[in-house]
Amino acid sequence: MAEDVDPSLGHKDQFWLDDAGSLYKLIGVKEFDIPTGGQREQVEDTDLDHDWRRTYLSAFYEDTDFEVLLNARFLSDTDTLLTEARNAADVRPFKAVIAIDGTPTAQVEGTAKCTGYSYSRVTPGGLKEATATFRVATVNDIAAYVAAGA
Repeated sequence: MAEDVDPSLGHKDQFWLDDAGSLYKLIGVKEFDIPTGGQREQVEDTDLDHDWRRTYLSAFYEDTDFEVLLNARFLSDTDTLLTEARNAADVRPFKAVIAIDGTPTAQVEGTAKCTGYSYSRVTPGGLKEATATFRVATVNDIAAYVAAGA
């Protein structure tokens, strides 16, 4: 495989969350963790016929959380959606879009539960921010970007 993609800055990356059956692009996203499947639990199954090396079975994926940091825009559609997702505590589809030099190039899709949505402290002259925390239910591997409706 050729290494033909240069490193890139965060620019034009996107995070989408399900809103009543269709994905909605969250507005004001400042940063997000790229959702992954997490590590696999390792269960030791070494028996007495070993060669001085323990052996393991890969078991469950460990729980994985990720965060989305946003500019706090109180009562906006994004704010309302994230508040509703937190309160419903349901599992919803998401899509994280990764751009290279401002062009959407890759994506990660999956499902997650919003386990927290909170605002930052209000300070004189400080930027108001909000953080949404999600727990992965399912997650696909990073794939080529597919535009909405394509």
